[in-house]
Amino acid sequence: MDLLPVQYSRRAALRHRAEHPRGLPPGARSPESATASGTTPVILIHGTNGRSSSDWFTLAPLLANAGREVYPFGWRRARPTAEASATHRHALELAAFVDEVRAATGADRVDVVGHSWGAVLARYLVRCLPGEPAAESVRSVVGLAPTYGGTTLHGVLRRPDQLPAGLRRWLDAKIPTWREQVPGSAVLTAIRSAPEAASTRFTTIVTRYDQMVTPYTASLAAAPDATQVVLQQHARRAIVGHLGILHHPAALAQVLRALDPA
Repeated sequence: MDLLPVQYSRRAALRHRAEHPRGLPPGARSPESATASGTTPVILIHGTNGRSSSDWFTLAPLLANAGREVYPFGWRRARPTAEASATHRHALELAAFVDEVRAATGADRVDVVGHSWGAVLARYLVRCLPGEPAAESVRSVVGLAPTYGGTTLHGVLRRPDQLPAGLRRWLDAKIPTWREQVPGSAVLTAIRSAPEAASTRFTTIVTRYDQMVTPYTASLAAAPDATQVVLQQHARRAIVGHLGILHHPAALAQVLRALDPA
């Protein structure tokens, strides 16, 4: 097959997003266009306020060139209710998407790559929704700069109870899940307290220069069951942060390795 061009550039990714704001990244598919290829499908989950068209602009064609079918899952600002957290609602949507991809491709299992809170959604699905068939079908979860231990949003959320009322209202409007993303939230505590998912392999890939997860080791400590990868151990000069990791060649090489350890 002809290989797709791969650009390790966030600028190019943002240009693609401007041209295709609700489109797919190169090499990706929707379940409606799925085919039974005999390989394990890969589901990509962007982070808070992310977009599949730009966030997976580099990884999607890389995976496609490696012979994998790629299906981005887009989630949009569900709000918590008295009955369920926003994370729980998104995880149920993710479960339905996983089932849809499996039905369309005929695959028994899927692999998942999540960035930031997207990885948390996958971890919540696997650990906190064990009754969902989709939870049992996830073979591996690769977290790119995952916020397993929460995020301080550049330090703004270090003391959330002391935030001005106006800022809390702005966060409620723009980032409905922000309270769930604070370190020590009920959602993160539930994930950490849940039984380990023996049938799912976890890999955590972090960068020392993460501006959202501070310290960057918080993600590693919150998921001790995962294979842990620090980008700078493989690319000493990689000065990339929370978003840059999505387009860094060494980081994405580790994603490919995690998805196919052999």
